[in-house]
Amino acid sequence: MKFLIIGDLHGNKPNIYFKNFDTIIAPGDFCSDKGIREFISVSYKEFLKNPYDYRDWWEIAGKVNAKKIIKKSLLDGRKILEFLNSFKVPIYIVPGNWDWTMGWGHEKWSYLNKNFFKEILIKNLKNIKNIHKKVLNTKYHVFVGYGICSGPELYKYRDYERIFKRKDIEKNKKMYGKLIKKYSGLFKKAEKKNKPIIFLNHNVPFNTKIDMITDKKSPRYGYHYGSLLTKRMIEKYQPLISIGGHMHEHFGKIKIGKTVCINAGFGSYVNALLEIDGNKIKKLEFYQGKKVYKKILGK
Repeated sequence: MKFLIIGDLHGNKPNIYFKNFDTIIAPGDFCSDKGIREFISVSYKEFLKNPYDYRDWWEIAGKVNAKKIIKKSLLDGRKILEFLNSFKVPIYIVPGNWDWTMGWGHEKWSYLNKNFFKEILIKNLKNIKNIHKKVLNTKYHVFVGYGICSGPELYKYRDYERIFKRKDIEKNKKMYGKLIKKYSGLFKKAEKKNKPIIFLNHNVPFNTKIDMITDKKSPRYGYHYGSLLTKRMIEKYQPLISIGGHMHEHFGKIKIGKTVCINAGFGSYVNALLEIDGNKIKKLEFYQGKKVYKKILGK
């Protein structure tokens, strides 16, 4: 089977450079971030000073302005998913951290206490298959999906232990332990199908060549910001392939044991084509347009 792989899009309609594919795989971040990042930047700097007393991005933007931004972001994401749906092949996805699945300060603003991803972005798109937190058994392969993750799940690896209280650090560790238990169960369930496992995750594995932040403007410049859970599941269960995105600076592949790990890249000008024959990767090709080449590599 041939899989077309698309990276993070952030509201940019993808160019499709490959033909004759059976399935599309996309690791999330369909919605645009236009008009949001400036407010998030201010909010995050306040958070790093005091995580118990800071303004959410929408408080800085103002609710009226924030609603306009959110609606535009959703509209851009919906157009992309409708475009992918038009290919009339199965499209396997997980939501990214920009895809409005709740958790954007909804404890203080009821408007965000909704799963816009489910209610707006993928509603009535019959070819779109959201596999977040699921095992999906297909004819030749079995998928495990893990979306949303924007960085290492433990505070320790985000350098947050210096700013959070001990009780919250312990709470974070317990939550991560529950997440590990859940995904171990999903992988054991997937293994019982006796088919090659494809692990689709929004974020790539932690502490590898494809997860370091190289943007000098970022407050987390130089940090590895991949997913601890993704790395752990790969090391333990060795799926045939792991496909992620999120880390825009990188586009390509690495290996962890027997698992080929792909960072699907960022923007309209990147595609990959994966061909699997049985339990072997027959072909893996990357296309990177010149317009985004400089942007990805920071050159």
